[in-house]
Amino acid sequence: MLVNKIMSENLVTIAPDKRVGQALKLMQQHSIRHLPVVQDDRLVGWITSRDLREVLLASMLEKITVEDVMLKNPITVTPETPVEEAARLVYDHKIGGMPVLSAGRLVGVITLMDLISAFLSMLGLLRSSSRLDLLLEDRPEVLEEASRLINEAGGRVINVALGPSKEGKRPYYFRLIKCDLQPIIEALKEHGFQVLDYIA
Repeated sequence: MLVNKIMSENLVTIAPDKRVGQALKLMQQHSIRHLPVVQDDRLVGWITSRDLREVLLASMLEKITVEDVMLKNPITVTPETPVEEAARLVYDHKIGGMPVLSAGRLVGVITLMDLISAFLSMLGLLRSSSRLDLLLEDRPEVLEEASRLINEAGGRVINVALGPSKEGKRPYYFRLIKCDLQPIIEALKEHGFQVLDYIA
């Protein structure tokens, strides 16, 4: 999945010469925490609610401009950036969002909430599901056999997540379309598979 599938294109922006108080009002009006700073249709900065809180003295709101407090070289992504890379940037830089640029022009904004929603969707967590955790030997054919047994017992796999490998085994977390797990668990145990946990 790419950033252009989840970014917000309904942009609220502000000019660098506007007062901090105006930026604060814009954020409150639109229930947002990030504002791209744009001049002559070009991104020149990025301001967050945290930046504003740091200068939030009522007596100074009419004196300080957005340019005085904005981040002049924010971390950015493009519409073609994979969401995994965008998430890594958010994590590495401890930020809550980023401008999305295409050929140097602002085309969107992506936030931490956009990324969380994307991952929840990718993991199948936004629909009714069951989870089955197995400890398997770290070999592809073992995973294939477990998947086959799950399928034959009536389970439909949405996705599989992997835990860390240890002593030749690793936990596999199967996300299934919501179903009765008991026949699946029985079939797996009959074939010697170790069930660690499950959520029906």
